[in-house]
Amino acid sequence: MKKSSNYQLLMAELKKILKNKRIRYSSLSLKLGISESSVKRTMTASDGALSKIEAICEVVGISFFDLATTIQKESAHEYQLSPEQDKFFSKNTNYFYLFHLMYEMKMTVKQVMKKYQIKALSMTKYLKKLEQLGLLERHANDKIVFLIEGYMTVGEKSGLGKHLIQTTVNNLSSIVGDAKNFKGANDEKGSFTIGEYLITKESADKFMQSFGHLQEELSRTNEREEKVYNIEDLIFYTCIFSFLPKRLYYEDIPNI
Repeated sequence: MKKSSNYQLLMAELKKILKNKRIRYSSLSLKLGISESSVKRTMTASDGALSKIEAICEVVGISFFDLATTIQKESAHEYQLSPEQDKFFSKNTNYFYLFHLMYEMKMTVKQVMKKYQIKALSMTKYLKKLEQLGLLERHANDKIVFLIEGYMTVGEKSGLGKHLIQTTVNNLSSIVGDAKNFKGANDEKGSFTIGEYLITKESADKFMQSFGHLQEELSRTNEREEKVYNIEDLIFYTCIFSFLPKRLYYEDIPNI
């Protein structure tokens, strides 16, 4: 089966966006200043100039970068931990965290050792076990070759999944408890606010839309800066968003 070109993949995604926004080819042709038949040829061609894609992106209200990022996410593979790997990691979570830093966060062996003050002998033991689990290969000069590819997924009901959820909840409780006096390791600034509001559904819908745009912008910034900067130049930030039609404090009032 012939593999689709990048142009075809981008156009296929644009077709989905046009359908979701209910934009017809006739309307698109008017905004682009070309005939409807030309639009159809552009959308169905096997290859073409990227300027055509950028022009359509402008009409539908999406940047070329966002379109390409969407394609990349959809084509990405997922890697599911094997039962053996999950069992070991659930009992030795420090091994998982170290592997996560190297595989997901793209930190080198030296960067992990420096940041977490890990001695050479300990790092060798870590890497040897990860190699035995079939996750990576060790080579000379601290070079690591990963034997898996794609986004690593962990089942919520697995041993490791339960640990990750519980650890996240515990860390969240700690953050909430110390929210007013929060200060990062290097005096990085952050914020954490909890509030309850009485507003109409229409106003709530507007705020939800605004928060959605901000979240999308934050995700784009994350993807862009991960590619541009070294890991040492980036700071881990946690974004917690919850906007629900429910009071934070409530209790049952039984009949007495």
